[in-house]
Amino acid sequence: MLSLAFSLVPARVQAPMGRAPKPQTGLTTPKMWQDRTGQFALERPAAERWMLRGGVRGPDGEPVPLLAMSQETGAQLVVQTADGIHDIRLLARGGEAYGFSFTVADEVRGRVAVVRAGDHVALAVASWPMGAPPEVVDDVDAMIGSLGPVPGALAPGVF
Repeated sequence: MLSLAFSLVPARVQAPMGRAPKPQTGLTTPKMWQDRTGQFALERPAAERWMLRGGVRGPDGEPVPLLAMSQETGAQLVVQTADGIHDIRLLARGGEAYGFSFTVADEVRGRVAVVRAGDHVALAVASWPMGAPPEVVDDVDAMIGSLGPVPGALAPGVF
């Protein structure tokens, strides 16, 4: 036979020592960066080291929808959109390889990813110096992983 008994020993409540945690005011939602033309969005890194700019021009004068830079570390992420291409396999040379990592000599590492962003296809290219802290790589992976359509831009049930 199992017996459950309650103890009536008085308890003393103490305030926690040290700093009191800040009360949570609900769920925290990630801050999103959205392309000016509404073609894609991605989650902003929480780290202050990143500056995100839209509507810049590349070296050849072509528009670059997103340039994320970390002047502190020398890392950068560029997102382009592929107008008129609706099938990822066309950019991935007919295969299922939607992304890869690369290394240039002993100086630079990077990632390339082809991502469906709703009705558009986005190409993300990121690079960082070999000595960049691991948090930079985590930030890049998180930005690429969050790349997709602008929230609420698609009809319910499309994806």
